Amino acid sequence: MKRIILSVIIFLLSVSLGAIGFGYHVFDIRTEPEFAEGIFPTSVKYQFNFPVPDLIENCKTEFAFRLDNGLVYRTLRQDPVTGEYYAENPSLYDFPHEYTVHFDEFNLFFAQGFVDTSFSDNDLITLFFSIDGRFEMAFERLSWMKSESETAGVFWDEHGNYRFPSDSFLPGAPELSDDRSMFQTSLTFGLKFDYMRDSVTRRDGIRGGSYFRYAPSWMLLTDGSGDFALWWNEIEASYTLFDEPMATDEGLSWFSIVLDDKLVYRFISGEKVPQYAAGGEMWGPDVPMSQHAITNRLSITFYGPQIKSRDTYPSITIFWDLGWGLGKRLNSVEPVRISESVGSYGIRCCFVIVGIAEFYYEIGCSYDPVFNEDPYVEQKFGFSVGI
Repeated sequence: MKRIILSVIIFLLSVSLGAIGFGYHVFDIRTEPEFAEGIFPTSVKYQFNFPVPDLIENCKTEFAFRLDNGLVYRTLRQDPVTGEYYAENPSLYDFPHEYTVHFDEFNLFFAQGFVDTSFSDNDLITLFFSIDGRFEMAFERLSWMKSESETAGVFWDEHGNYRFPSDSFLPGAPELSDDRSMFQTSLTFGLKFDYMRDSVTRRDGIRGGSYFRYAPSWMLLTDGSGDFALWWNEIEASYTLFDEPMATDEGLSWFSIVLDDKLVYRFISGEKVPQYAAGGEMWGPDVPMSQHAITNRLSITFYGPQIKSRDTYPSITIFWDLGWGLGKRLNSVEPVRISESVGSYGIRCCFVIVGIAEFYYEIGCSYDPVFNEDPYVEQKFGFSVGI
């Protein structure tokens, strides 16, 4: 039923967009290593732009509908019934924890810029508002479903029985309650600033923003799986350490080095916080589900040479990610306060073709004392396409 409602909403919006005329472009087509060896796409993000005039001269006005859907892989870190960390009693939870999630997310948003900057496509300050919705359905990993030797999964034991109640609310994992699906709508408000000189292989400046998302259980069409409020702030600073331009081609570079640092702070309150809304984005481990989450990425990227055009080039990025989970543990039956940190470091090799296709390989080491005793190495590869 949830999927039908979401499909109807998307269909009606698409028909309306087609009737008035719109701009359309694909932001991102992504892959997952486990699905067809990372060769075929597993998710896509695209946007329909309503043809609206700029309300303020020389400042951008945007009214659009964005849709992101596909498959992602997720790790179950807390017991769905109690909210206890599996790592606290590993002998009691000796079964696989990785599973697959199909998701559909939409955003109908309006953004208005203020103060034009001559060196950037973005305005110095932008205010925006959006109506959001997200559908999720969880199931076993694709590799488990096609394996003849693996008889036990995340949701089913070796005897074919449910590991967790399938007809009741699961406080430790609200999005896995009942039929392991959820549909949540929300409202988002934001203010962001951009004072970044960004010319593909050179970046200098600072940008950031402050955002608030309200997702109560009484929101229209919400099935009650989620009930939370999220406030997050982010700031990013960049500096070009070295740049060797091509003498024959203005604007192109033989080689450049850019230093970046991005800091994100999240505050979450609520009794039903789905996995997608919590934690912070970082390579490797998940930030523990907590009321306060902080992530920071420090990276240095080596670009060049740019080939034929500004938008075709190789790059190598060395990164170091840190994450902290502080305060009340979310989705826990017992009131528990935590102070935990996780981290990772690694390298990303990338080749971009005319700014549309990106082929990448990543390898890194994660240190995750919350859920794993020893550091571990992971690698990822694939491609993304934006049109």
